[in-house]
Amino acid sequence: MTSSSTSASTLVVIPAFGSPELTDAVVADLCRDGSDLDPAVRIVVVDNAGDYVLPEGRISVYRPGQNLRWIGATNWALEESSRAGHAVCVVLNNDIRLSPGFLDGLLAPFRSADDIAMAAACYDDFWLHQRAHTIPRVAAEYVPRDVLRDVDFCDGTAIAFAVPSVALLGGLDEVTFAGHGYGADIDLAIRVRAAGLRCVVTEGAYVSHLRRQTMNRTGQTSEGNRAEILDGLNAKWGDGWRAEAGLSPASFPAHNTGNGASWYLTPPTW
Repeated sequence: MTSSSTSASTLVVIPAFGSPELTDAVVADLCRDGSDLDPAVRIVVVDNAGDYVLPEGRISVYRPGQNLRWIGATNWALEESSRAGHAVCVVLNNDIRLSPGFLDGLLAPFRSADDIAMAAACYDDFWLHQRAHTIPRVAAEYVPRDVLRDVDFCDGTAIAFAVPSVALLGGLDEVTFAGHGYGADIDLAIRVRAAGLRCVVTEGAYVSHLRRQTMNRTGQTSEGNRAEILDGLNAKWGDGWRAEAGLSPASFPAHNTGNGASWYLTPPTW
């Protein structure tokens, strides 16, 4: 990666809580691509557990002295990006692996349009509208495509924000989504689109997600996460939030273990 490939000043933040081997793998993927050497890119691990030792790369570690959770670490990243004048803020789970050329692929939408506020990588995980067209055996085998999907919302697993736009919208709502932050990405996307801005998924970048790694360490449950999503969005938007997010009344049933086409008002076709 070179500075000309990214162009916009970018802060990349990896929130982590234990499991240092997972964080090491994400760091290694970024260093593999030379992202840590790009003068337009700054990479920070937010060490919520306070015990992470950086293995390699021109990367810094921020220890807040408490567990900020995903939502708090993301808001810290947005605030730090705004303070430092970064144009784009990227937040990556530590339990993912990145496709080759990942950061270039994730940032490409911001170079092509000025009305994009949120961009996410495609993946192998929960939401059908964000799944890759073909799921590779490992992330390193992913073949990128120059395809951009306009979507109603982006999953926060591997996500980029246009800092000025998202700062004007107030970032993520830590009051309504006071737990880990499940549902806050949907809430922000609703506000983004109400402001006339876009949420997109790019097939130019891909992550494989190991899932539940931090959840298991912190005692979170799927039902608890579901409750945080529903309680927060219902309280803030009433019964209309599903339609605003492109979801059907059948979405988020009790004890769900996955979603399907019936969850969407218009099922994804890619």
